[in-house]
Amino acid sequence: MSRDRLPGDLDTRQARWLLARYAGLLGHQPQAGRRSGVPVARRTHPELSGLVAETADRLGTPMPDRVLLTGTPTVDLAVAHRRRHLLIGLPLLDCLGATELRALVGHRLALLRHRHCGLVVGLLHLWAEAVRAETYEEGRDLHRVAEFRRTLAGFAAEVQRDADEAAVLAAGADAAARAFALADAVAQGYTDFLESTALPEHRWWRPAEVGISDVDDGWRHLLRHGTPDVEWGEDEAQVLATLHPRLADALRALGRTPPPVVPTAHPVPVAPLSGRERRRLARRLLNIPYPRYIRWHTFADSPPRWWLRRAAGEAGSVRADVAAVLGRPPVDDVEAIEVIRTRPREVLAAAMHVPVGELSDDPGDCEWDEPPTASVWLVEENLLRRGWRLAHPAVRGVLIGPAGEQVDARDLIARAERDAADRSTLRRLLTSG
Repeated sequence: MSRDRLPGDLDTRQARWLLARYAGLLGHQPQAGRRSGVPVARRTHPELSGLVAETADRLGTPMPDRVLLTGTPTVDLAVAHRRRHLLIGLPLLDCLGATELRALVGHRLALLRHRHCGLVVGLLHLWAEAVRAETYEEGRDLHRVAEFRRTLAGFAAEVQRDADEAAVLAAGADAAARAFALADAVAQGYTDFLESTALPEHRWWRPAEVGISDVDDGWRHLLRHGTPDVEWGEDEAQVLATLHPRLADALRALGRTPPPVVPTAHPVPVAPLSGRERRRLARRLLNIPYPRYIRWHTFADSPPRWWLRRAAGEAGSVRADVAAVLGRPPVDDVEAIEVIRTRPREVLAAAMHVPVGELSDDPGDCEWDEPPTASVWLVEENLLRRGWRLAHPAVRGVLIGPAGEQVDARDLIARAERDAADRSTLRRLLTSG
């Protein structure tokens, strides 16, 4: 291959033009901005550093210039100024064992074989986003995404075939498929965790920012408590099968049994991070630029008013959605929860600000295996307003009363549908005070 050619016989000048043209459409961020993290060295993190070195040796790939721990659930490469950084996300380490991690690391290390590694990584990110975008884009944007995929078809086939094969050699085909599926589910679960936790967001007009430094600890609390099921099934499996053709059959089979997002029984050991390292990862996660000053809190010492304000805003939006369905405000939150339970399709349409007819008329699409989060918010807001406290701000709906009694709103709402005593308890919690 020519020094100026990429896989798929793609010219480097064309590659740079594609990156510039399609990055905005697909929401691509420059790699240089994503390479901050905590260095992984053999002295400080021997097990993780050794896993990367052993995988590179097994595959015969170059080692990255640095390995960095990040706060995002990803195993990825960032290339900038001829420096190649392997990024490993702490949220994934909580859920993936060593075998699955080797598959993800092997897939990324295989990209280091390419001479123009930075261009290859950037184009591969864009191509993966295009594959996902085809599932939801419409009209002109869909046409542009499809055109981009056709242009990169040869490039992607060659790059992914080599990288997928490296993942299989590093861990085996079944483990590699499981690793990609679990990483996808963890990414969705972590996004939901951040949105549900409602961490203080960066605001340019604040004289001083505020932030939570132990976000990773909140994620682990949520995992131990039991996260709600992520939306991962046959559609997501088909997208992954397109992204990883070498593992297509194994990934489609996993679509019938989505991987659970739970703490792994055999995590790769990672040394505890210092307070400074935690703050560095949280700053990047919260997208607060240097040199903005941050007034740091932990979950334990965070002001209770943050979480009351969070619950009040969410509960208010739920009541507004129910009012839109009823044509009047609900009498109380007992009625609001009943409307959510019996008329979920209409409440969902109100929350999405779309006509009911635009939603699927399949009853199964609007049925929940567990109480919907909207109902949990109502219970949480009622109790916080009356002096209860959250067991942990990252775990929604689990509260402790003034006398030390504990309520799990999700569990109570589920039991109230079957048991009169629990129904009476729920009514009392929602109407007292």
